[in-house]
Amino acid sequence: MHRLCGLIYFGKFHFTCRVVTGSGEVHLHDGMKTGKKLVPEGNLINMDSKMLGKLGKRKLSVLVYQKM
Repeated sequence: MHRLCGLIYFGKFHFTCRVVTGSGEVHLHDGMKTGKKLVPEGNLINMDSKMLGKLGKRKLSVLVYQKM
């Protein structure tokens, strides 16, 4: 069994990501905008898959899974 734990986006020569906690909480990280801080976005269960496919103008490039 695997658990989604991260989504990596690429665009304009810059990577950004969403981190998914074990409880399903999603946090945005963009080092250029938020520095070292993670910005809470809500729970994965309540998020639309179209929303997760993009982050601003950046497109989803990599899904990161953790083996349980």
